[in-house]
Amino acid sequence: MTRMTRSSGILILLFAYYGCEQLILDPDPANVPANNFEIFWKDFDRYYAQFSLRHINWDSVYALYCPQISPSTSDRQLFTMFSNIVLGINDMHVSLYTPMGDVYWKSMIPASYPSRRIINACKYVQCGAPQESLFEYRTCQDADIGYMIIPTFSGQGEGLTIADSRYLVIDDILSQWKDKKGIIIDLRGNSGGNSVNAETVAGRFADQVRVYSYRRQKIGPGKDNVSPWKSSFVEPKGSYQFLKPVVVLTSRATSSSAEMFVMAMQVLPNVTIAGDTTGGGVGNPIFRELPNGWTYRLSTEIEADAQGRIIEGVGVFPDVPVITTAADSANGIDRMLEKGIEIIRKSQ
Repeated sequence: MTRMTRSSGILILLFAYYGCEQLILDPDPANVPANNFEIFWKDFDRYYAQFSLRHINWDSVYALYCPQISPSTSDRQLFTMFSNIVLGINDMHVSLYTPMGDVYWKSMIPASYPSRRIINACKYVQCGAPQESLFEYRTCQDADIGYMIIPTFSGQGEGLTIADSRYLVIDDILSQWKDKKGIIIDLRGNSGGNSVNAETVAGRFADQVRVYSYRRQKIGPGKDNVSPWKSSFVEPKGSYQFLKPVVVLTSRATSSSAEMFVMAMQVLPNVTIAGDTTGGGVGNPIFRELPNGWTYRLSTEIEADAQGRIIEGVGVFPDVPVITTAADSANGIDRMLEKGIEIIRKSQ
């Protein structure tokens, strides 16, 4: 958090006379409402990549809210203003946090969305405690089919290009499952994490190097100041690759780096994506901080799949759409998992 300096009073007087567009943002800006708004707006102008995609006129946002700021604007009023801006952006990776515990972000998941987990475990997988690791994995009632839940891709390895070593447990799991007819990977509750971890796991199912997505990054102020498209690749990793049938289960809660995993798996010939459309937010978000101690998150990239379809705000479409309704969940029925088992059985 940045300390308030002796220049605060001078800045307040300058604001009252000139308005927020005249404030000078020095390396240690004062904690006054106008500065907090100015930094917030300029950070998005500099780093946020999706204005054109989401049809947002960011200059109009400035023109609307800047005149509403005064030296007497309270934290609650400022939070309400910023929350309204976040709501208008409509991006799951744009969020706002305060030290008072206030959090605001736009969830893409309907409030009534069914549970992601197996409703009646013994109906679909062998009973008993699951084998625990970073992943939860069991054998389906059809003993020839493996089932694993990957709840997250969070975790930082050494540097930005090395996976968290915990994800290498995938090699141990696959060594036990070499004789399985197929594997079901459940990502229905995975909200992402580190894309390097996602690519590391996906590489254990890859037959060759394949382009799985394209991305462009914000490189300067203005809505269209973005980089050229760059490719992302999935490639064989580890000592063994499982190339028999694989089904990946997805939902609206599958988002961020988990969607990168889905896109990587979708280009592999042995993989079927089944379930619901994913959340629609990769974005490569970053965090920024204001002088008042508030932090916020914003998307710095636009992501497209291997066919060039932009997924931001849309999601990755499954190969086989399946919905588990709230009524199904209440009756202990998991339609998505049933479909995954069916796909692998029919692939033999």
